[in-house]
Parts: sequence; structure tokens; C-alpha cells
Amino acid sequence: MPELVEVENSRRNLNKILINKRIIKTEVYLDKMVFNKKEEFIKKTTNKVIHEITRRGKWLFFRLDDSYLVTHFRMQGRFYLKDNNYERQKHDYIIFSFNDFKIVYNDPRLFGNMQIINLDEKESFIKEKNLGLEYFDDNLTSKYLRKKLKKHHVYIKNMLLDQSVIAGIGNIYADEILFRSNINPKSYADKLTLNKLDKIIKNTSIVFEEALKYKGTYPNLDGKRGTYEDHLLVHKRKGKKCYVCGSIIIKEQVGKRGTYYCPKCQK
Repeated sequence: MPELVEVENSRRNLNKILINKRIIKTEVYLDKMVFNKKEEFIKKTTNKVIHEITRRGKWLFFRLDDSYLVTHFRMQGRFYLKDNNYERQKHDYIIFSFNDFKIVYNDPRLFGNMQIINLDEKESFIKEKNLGLEYFDDNLTSKYLRKKLKKHHVYIKNMLLDQSVIAGIGNIYADEILFRSNINPKSYADKLTLNKLDKIIKNTSIVFEEALKYKGTYPNLDGKRGTYEDHLLVHKRKGKKCYVCGSIIIKEQVGKRGTYYCPKCQK
């Protein structure tokens, strides 16, 4: 599932080629992919210039002439850069044509979505989604986390996946953050000390910045996968030795999500 890193990587790549470019044609091949009516979505994107691309949590905001195009990848959504001779393939559901290339939205799981909102609706949209702080926000402190977590007697893994706490963390990065913080994923969120919360904040930044360096774990605009999967310390390493202590990495279901951790480093 694309997480903050994959969404931010897409934003950076799209930003290099789309700013000040005009959408010549919009094609929608699956109506449910757009929250607006299909005809309205096409009308409000066709012949519009993209002025800015921003991100909040796992959401992307494309600022057009008089509205925002908002998208969320959900499980497996992604953008591809193709030339104008490209012919639509299976799972290509929205295609934006520009003068000399196409941006194709591909989504095998069909959970992603796009919608058009007014320019003055962005902040209310973000508020409605109840998104927590970004990992680089100066307001992300141990006291902030304690306030967020103190009423939740649930596993910390569950709370890291809650987008109202820290926006953008998904399953892969939650495992990596907790491993680096020496915190068991089944530790109760409301019982963690300020010191451990500080570790979570510090390691969230470290993990995200490192993952961005290696372009995440998903295919990029050119179809090539990022290489951060080669640098994961616990996720997808069930049955392998821990790089730190040599213990065998365990996989369990925690909050209905496959969770990887070291039983010794994360007692």
C-alpha cells in the first residue's frame, strides 16, 4: 500500500514535469474512481493548467486554474508517465493527456479515487479527513503524542496506523519505526513513556528520510520500483536473523495487519 514516502515520491516526480502544463484531454474508464460525476470531472480538468502539487498525509492536491484535483492511491494506485503513442492497458482507469506525454492512473485493486474540490475547500477537506501532524512538523512532540494516545488502551502499532495521530504512516513504515525504537508493536499506546514517544518521533523522521532517499518500495513514474525494500530491517523478513541481535524475526497479526518484529530487540 502506498504510504507517505510513495505518495511524496510521486509528488516530487510529477512536480518536475507537470507544473505549468495544460491538461489537453481527460479520459475516465471507471466511473467510481471519481467522486464527482464523470462528465463534471472531465469538464473541470480538461484544458486546465496544473500550477502546484502538494501533499497532506497520503493525499495529493493538484492546484488547477479554479479548483483542486485531489487523489488518494489507497491500496495499489499509482501514476505512470507514458508517451502519446501509449495504448491503454488493463487497470488503466484515468488518463490525462498533455501536449507531448500522458499521465496514466493505474489501480489493480480499484480502491483509489479522485475528486474535484473548490480552491477554498482544501483546508476544510483536510480537517474533515482528521489528519494528524506531518513527521517534520515542529508541533510533533512527545507531549502531543501522549495527549493523542492517553485515551487509547490499544496496541501502539494500531495507533501508528491511525492517520489522525501522525499522517502518512502505513504498515511497512510502522514496523520499521517500532523496530528502530525498540518498542514491541503490542505495547499499549497509553502506557508508553515520554522517552519512548520521543524515540518514535525521531525514528519516524529517520525512516521516512531514508526511504525517500531510496524512492520507497513501489513503482515510480517510469515503472521502476524504489529500492528501499532492500534496506528494510524487519518488514517482510519473517524467519530471517535480526541484523542487530541475530534473533529470528517474527510475523504476527496485530490489529488485523501482518506485523514483523524482533522478539529480543522489541521485548
